[in-house]
Amino acid sequence: MTAALLVLVTLTGQRILGLPGLPAWATDLWLPLVWLVWPPLRNDRAWPFWALVLLGLGWDVVTEPVIGPGGIAWSGAGLALGWLARRVADRSPVAWAGAGAVAAAGVLLLRRLTLLPLGLAGPWMWIPVLRVLLLGSAWCGLVGVVQRLDVAGAIGRMRRRRLR
Repeated sequence: MTAALLVLVTLTGQRILGLPGLPAWATDLWLPLVWLVWPPLRNDRAWPFWALVLLGLGWDVVTEPVIGPGGIAWSGAGLALGWLARRVADRSPVAWAGAGAVAAAGVLLLRRLTLLPLGLAGPWMWIPVLRVLLLGSAWCGLVGVVQRLDVAGAIGRMRRRRLR
């Protein structure tokens, strides 16, 4: 239940990044991307199956003109990243950043392939693609750093000390 709530928060944040008044490139920072990277690096094998529902279809509702391509793209990228994470033993923030870039590339490619038969795939522009890859990598790397520093555990320890 907590994971679903956090996914909804990141999807809402993604929608907020598309509001007028923000820079146009703000939508290239995909906040839900961390939910593709987190489970494979935490050895949660069931995640890609419900990523279809939470991430993919949620992404479709929030950002896409039709429902379906996002579900296919996000779940396919989740499966590919799960396969890759089982072969790489590194769980450092650098691995998180690399996994973020791989996940973003997978989503972009699969989304493009699913939109082509519908005639909705626009021209491939390299600058936004590179921004999505770089921002996704940086975002997932930042989450990896926060996890490595165990910020939540430190806050809990600080609260326990204060209650004594």
